[in-house]
Amino acid sequence: MMDERVKHRVEPAALSPLQVEAILSNTPMEEPQDAPLFLDVHTDQRTIYPDFLEFPMPLVSDRLKVLLEKYMPGLEWEAAILTDFQQARQDVYWMLRPPIVDCVSAQTEWYPNDVLKHLVLKQGDIPSPVFRIAGLIEPHIYIHLSVAESLLRRSFTGIRVQRIEMEH
Repeated sequence: MMDERVKHRVEPAALSPLQVEAILSNTPMEEPQDAPLFLDVHTDQRTIYPDFLEFPMPLVSDRLKVLLEKYMPGLEWEAAILTDFQQARQDVYWMLRPPIVDCVSAQTEWYPNDVLKHLVLKQGDIPSPVFRIAGLIEPHIYIHLSVAESLLRRSFTGIRVQRIEMEH
């Protein structure tokens, strides 16, 4: 997940939940599929461009994309251009759209409003090293331990890794 300790990180302008859903589900809006997505940002001298942004959708830097491609060579990527018109600066990020996997254990705990309280994953083979979990409101990206170890061995910024419990 995104590391909240990174101060002054770049923050793209908000999109509506419908826009985000359309983009993440590959539903074409007005533009053809091969057109990059342009996201407006406002920066100053202190602004940091981390390797991972969680909102308005999962976005990764070129460096992180190169690492993730080693684990998931077939993953399709779509460019998202972060554009600061006042500073005349553009930075390329990549939309991360990993497969959605149904792997929530019956041991998972929920609050009454269907918000996740304590996540437990089913024991067994999760086919993808990078994935999202079906049925969760939370937009987190989940990764296998090997991917987490690779991330932690390199000097990526703005990423926080948290261990998830597996059912017994």
